[in-house]
Amino acid sequence: MKKLFLFFTLLTAALFMTTSCDNDDEYKVVLPVYEDVVFTQNGAQVNARSIVAGKEVTATLVQVKKGSGIYRYSYKWTTDSEVSGLAPYLKDVLDNSDATCTFVPSTPGSYTLTINVDYNYGASGTPEKPTSVIPNGTVTYFMGGAIKSQATITKEIRIVP
Repeated sequence: MKKLFLFFTLLTAALFMTTSCDNDDEYKVVLPVYEDVVFTQNGAQVNARSIVAGKEVTATLVQVKKGSGIYRYSYKWTTDSEVSGLAPYLKDVLDNSDATCTFVPSTPGSYTLTINVDYNYGASGTPEKPTSVIPNGTVTYFMGGAIKSQATITKEIRIVP
């Protein structure tokens, strides 16, 4: 009887130890991987090199892999020239949806669209630095540590008359 009691005590202790550990993976921060910045005018997708001046355009930062464990994304959309028609556009979001910016391009020409993204998270550990490649642009990640990271996305655009 003593051996049976000892056996059940050890079995209970072993089960307790295997089930009491937290799964750290569910709290792991994963930064998004970006595929491209796409543009829509009049309900149709347009090439980044043929955005029509004077007509509203929506730019969408498309993720090929969504981020997780992030509780706030802050986006700042700008161009390298004030005459492009895009004033600095700031937006905070609380989910991992694709970010958008709507503006009316004003002056024809070639510009660099820049999107600065701040990620705020409270999960454990520093996320891995992803690799993103977008056509006619760049993606650079800045690892900020245990609570914050950043990314800068650039895309060459052309506004036509």
